[in-house]
Amino acid sequence: MSPIRVGFVGLSASGWASIAHAGPLLKTGAYTIAAVSTSNPLSASASSEKYSSEEKKVKAYSGDTGAISNDPDVDLVAVSVKTPDHRAAVMPAIAAGKDVFVEWPLGRNFVETKEIAEAARRAGVRSMIGLQGWQSPVVKLAREWITAGKIGRVLSASWIGSKPAEQPYYSPYTVAGGEYTVDPSNGSPTFLSVFIGHNLSVITRILGPLASVSASSARMFNTVDFLSTDGKPYGNTAPNVVPDNYSFSGPLRDHDGALFSGIWRHGIPNDAGRPTLIFLIDGDKGYIKIESCDLSANVVHVVSPSKIVLNGEEHKIEDQMFGNIQRNWEAFAKGESGTWPTFDDAVDVYKHLDAIERSSEEGRRIDVGV
Repeated sequence: MSPIRVGFVGLSASGWASIAHAGPLLKTGAYTIAAVSTSNPLSASASSEKYSSEEKKVKAYSGDTGAISNDPDVDLVAVSVKTPDHRAAVMPAIAAGKDVFVEWPLGRNFVETKEIAEAARRAGVRSMIGLQGWQSPVVKLAREWITAGKIGRVLSASWIGSKPAEQPYYSPYTVAGGEYTVDPSNGSPTFLSVFIGHNLSVITRILGPLASVSASSARMFNTVDFLSTDGKPYGNTAPNVVPDNYSFSGPLRDHDGALFSGIWRHGIPNDAGRPTLIFLIDGDKGYIKIESCDLSANVVHVVSPSKIVLNGEEHKIEDQMFGNIQRNWEAFAKGESGTWPTFDDAVDVYKHLDAIERSSEEGRRIDVGV
């Protein structure tokens, strides 16, 4: 089978897309980078040079994504740019009838996410959203065990997660250059949409959606300190204008009588032995527990926890950084035999996020509607 030819929007010679996506994508052997598109000709040329070979020249585009989207040598358009620019980048590709990938979050909000997903559905293109936590070995095992009845009837599920202070995103610390992320008025993703959104994708992949939510939120930190390259504050700050602490609960739609409860803590030091993730699923015949003290435990979509417990028996997990991303690309390349999250799944996650936000603001239970 010929490799899938990718036109990559936002793939520079260095940076997030080159580290987190280009490497895992090319490791699969199922794809080739046919073209790149960046914000300016210089970065596009540098990226083209990096990913070209003697046998194949990678085309370089810049500016509007219409050109790369209509390139006949491109089968799939991948988008890895700032969230406020996702819609403008992906809609020309959908209009051109190309399969599409977009990093999470798909859109700036629920309305925009739904619009993009509906456009992809109408065009009949295949879509993949960067909710690669689906591919985590611990997620797959927990889902399989529940389906196989290993813990019997699901009675309850509890999630305690934290974003440690040592992770320099949002409050209390953010890396220099991340100023746009702390100003939601420009459409930038928030702690709710990014961290909790990724976690909710994992939770609902294992247990199915919540029927409704009752949520509370708070701001633990009033300011965000920006860090220099040495990891130390250099005096630049910004007001923290969004909640950074969330808790919510609600009934699980697919498990009669079972309730889910979760809390997301923010800015807690990653002390030795302090858990950053505890996920407990109780059944009438057993339980599943995922627990970790790792700094990265809250980003299950990036790297999997190293162990999972079923009915007291510990199962070790061997994984690598960005392994879930590689498995997501592999699943998409399999076509009908693969399983991956689509734009429609992004809509379902955003329905939960929208309900959480509304519930915390209005002080009432909100139906999720999935």
